[in-house]
Amino acid sequence: MHRGLIAAEAVLVLGVAKDWLWRQVLSSSFSNWTKVGLAMATTVGMFGGFYLVAQRLMARSVSKTHQVAGSLPVFLPTLLVHGALLFVLFLLYARMLGLHVW
Repeated sequence: MHRGLIAAEAVLVLGVAKDWLWRQVLSSSFSNWTKVGLAMATTVGMFGGFYLVAQRLMARSVSKTHQVAGSLPVFLPTLLVHGALLFVLFLLYARMLGLHVW
């Protein structure tokens, strides 16, 4: 479950980057054909690259995160940390979409 949460958080962060990049492409002076091609290439490049990087880094990051969490003077349950991170990502998505949730 822990690795699944890390993967979900990483995909959400990647979604933020993708949306920002697409806004830049859409507001550019490129032709619509070029914009669509760039959007497709961006998706393949980001998510394809993410998949390869995530596989390599996930094992290391989980190990390091556990070491850091173990050295904290206060016990923080894993789900609490993930819940906080997902909440911050939720607020970021709301801001990107121009929706007031607070």
